[in-house]
Amino acid sequence: MDNPLISIVMVNYNHDDFLNEAILSVVNQTYKNWELIIVDDGSTDESCDIIKSYQDHRIKPIYLKKNGHISAATNIGLQEVRGEYVARLDSDDVWKEHKLEQ
Repeated sequence: MDNPLISIVMVNYNHDDFLNEAILSVVNQTYKNWELIIVDDGSTDESCDIIKSYQDHRIKPIYLKKNGHISAATNIGLQEVRGEYVARLDSDDVWKEHKLEQ
């Protein structure tokens, strides 16, 4: 197993100012065998539109109708993990491009 799948769980709530940069920091990783599970926790800003703008099959959005807070939303995302490894990324954070490879 040379390149195991890495599942990344990101929970978002009303971070439309930061969300695009956070998602791009995953898309631009040098390690390419990943899935990004984005759990939108009932955002009322433009977050859902930003998530929907990505057409990458590795991005798996989950849209919650009501805010359940980060712990509940994280648990929902973790239930969808398929990878051998799991990473977490906050929706207002960014990764350097070699993070997953290293």
